[in-house]
Amino acid sequence: MPFLHPTRLVLAVFLALALSQAPAAAAPAYESPPQLRASDVLPKAMLSGPDFRVDPLVTSDGYLNTYILHSRFGDFTVVSTALLRTRISEVAALAVMEQVSNSGQFGTALAGKGIQTVKGAANLVIHPVDTITGTLSGVGKFFMRAQESMTSEKSRYEDSAGQQLIGFSQIKRDYAKQFRVDPYSTNQVLQDKLDALASAGLAGSITGSALQALIPGGVGIAVGSISGSAVLGEVDVSVAPQDLRRQNRESLRGMGVPDSLTRLFIDNTVFTPVQQTGIVQALASMDGVKGRDAFIGFAADTDSQDLALFRQRMSQMYAGYALKVGSLDRFVTLGRFVGAATPGGKLILAFPLDYLSWTETTAKIVAGLRDAAAANNLAGAEVWFTGKASPLCRKEFKRLGFTVHENAAEKLLDGK
Repeated sequence: MPFLHPTRLVLAVFLALALSQAPAAAAPAYESPPQLRASDVLPKAMLSGPDFRVDPLVTSDGYLNTYILHSRFGDFTVVSTALLRTRISEVAALAVMEQVSNSGQFGTALAGKGIQTVKGAANLVIHPVDTITGTLSGVGKFFMRAQESMTSEKSRYEDSAGQQLIGFSQIKRDYAKQFRVDPYSTNQVLQDKLDALASAGLAGSITGSALQALIPGGVGIAVGSISGSAVLGEVDVSVAPQDLRRQNRESLRGMGVPDSLTRLFIDNTVFTPVQQTGIVQALASMDGVKGRDAFIGFAADTDSQDLALFRQRMSQMYAGYALKVGSLDRFVTLGRFVGAATPGGKLILAFPLDYLSWTETTAKIVAGLRDAAAANNLAGAEVWFTGKASPLCRKEFKRLGFTVHENAAEKLLDGK
């Protein structure tokens, strides 16, 4: 045995003891979702306005931000920056609706029998009076709608059959179009105001076009965009929901989506008619992209309104990529997720997330996506976020071979 100098002997013993007590591998570093400041994550125009302000503190679950929106119409808890943008637009619309409802013509009607008329018709079950564009006769339209009503589920956000029959629903949709808001919005304050105005308008024979003259500044107020993406244009909310469903069904059939899968998607009552139409429009804009039925299957498995909005925006991100960034060849199923492949075999992932933290769950999902991509013979991957990823998240994505694009809403969704 070679002789060791006493000092070296002591160091050798110390090193051996240290190695024997060290863990075999370093524990993975995960992070907890942070608390954020609104001023750090929102543009100045979304922090406050004449009728609203956003609470300075913002919470995150590691995926979406939750905001508290204070307004003179009430306080709203809002999950996601995308929905916050919508709620701010709705507050602006509510302010204009307030001015309209205080005008002489509407004030008289609101004091009258309009609301009673709607309630009195609640037991009626058919509605032949809505109008659509096209060449069908009135009878033809009625039969088309009757067939659609019998073969698909009504969204939980639609009006009752009685309201549809007496023309209330058409007035409400026409008014929503003038105020540039979604008639199926989950904002109950907005719904109550729209209902009151539609009831008054029905009683006073104030059509949607007649409303234009009563809106301060006319239809040019343009307080919001109901499509969620200026890239694709807007959904015409004045179209009856039965007609939107029929058009969506026909569009999906033209894409080669199986009828059974289309039925699962169309009959999912969690989606609003506008959200479903937004998804179908996005997929239809990607003419020639294969496997669009994979996205419909992915979307059909939606069980909450937050997830419905998330998947609508995801479809629009892919459409924005195909329009503004590069060609897409096909959609691919990746476990419980869906991605898109370029003609060159690169994986594209679109995630409308606000702030992604590197949690244990995220790490497992990303590893699973990487393995699923390899199983589909895809080499290289890009992930596009509407918001940001944490520094650790960006580092881990890079280590795993993903290229990260942050603040993608600016590029893919025209900032919406």
